[in-house]
Amino acid sequence: MKKQVLIILTFCLSTVVFGQRNSNQEYWNTWRYTPKTDMVQKFESAVALKTKTFNSSPELGIFTYKVITGPNTGVYERVEANKKPADYDMDRSVEGAYWDKNVAKYIGKEEGQKRWTRLKNGSYNFDPESTTPSKYITRTVYDVKADKIMHFRRFMSRVTEIMTLREMDVNVLLFRLQSGGNRNQFVRVVGFSSYERVMKSSETTWEDDYNKLFGWGSWSEDISNLDASIEMYGENAETLQLMPQLSSGMMN
Repeated sequence: MKKQVLIILTFCLSTVVFGQRNSNQEYWNTWRYTPKTDMVQKFESAVALKTKTFNSSPELGIFTYKVITGPNTGVYERVEANKKPADYDMDRSVEGAYWDKNVAKYIGKEEGQKRWTRLKNGSYNFDPESTTPSKYITRTVYDVKADKIMHFRRFMSRVTEIMTLREMDVNVLLFRLQSGGNRNQFVRVVGFSSYERVMKSSETTWEDDYNKLFGWGSWSEDISNLDASIEMYGENAETLQLMPQLSSGMMN
C-alpha cells in the first residue's frame, strides 16, 4: 500500500512540474519509424502528403531526418521543435487519425513519442527563429548514471562556453529526456551543412582555453568525471541526413 501511495504521489508531482512549473520551458518531440522493406517509397510519399496537409504552419511544423550510419541505418526520425506545455493541450486527433489510416500501414517498426527538454546552457549557436534545419546532424545519446548527472552537465556546459570563446562554426543542441523513457538519458546534436569544414585557427588548445577559463587542472578533472558519469556502453553516436521532401516548408 505504501509503495502504491509513493507511485501516485510521484505521478502527481511529475504532472504538476510539467504543467505549471516549466510553463516557459522548451520541449522537443521525436518519433522514429522503420518502413517495411518493400514500402519505403510509399512510406515517403505518404509522409510527404501528411506533412503538407497538416504541418504547413510554423506552429505545427515538423522536419525529418534519415539515419545513414550504424545499425539504425534507414530509420526515419521526425522532429517537432520549440514546444511549450500549452501545445500539448491542442486537439490533434484528426491529424493522428489521418496518420493511422494513410501512413501507418507502410511502417514495419516504430518508437512512440519522446519528449525532450532543451538544455540552454549546453546548446550553442542555436537560433529558435530559424526555419532551416541543418543538412546533417551527428546525434550522440548518453545514458548517465543517476548520481553523476552534475558531472556530466558541468562538462557539457563548460564545453559550450569554450565553443563560444573559439567561435566554432557548428550548431549544438543538448537535450534531456522528459518523457518516454529513462530520464537520465541525454542527447547531444551537432548540426552542420558540409562534411568538409575549415576550422578557425587558434594559438591555444582546447585544454589551454578550458584551464584558463575554469582553473588549472580543470580539463583533466572534468574529462575524468565525464567518463565516470556515463554508463558502460552508454555513449552511442550516429549520423543523420535531412529529408527536405518530408519536412515542413521544404517540399518541392
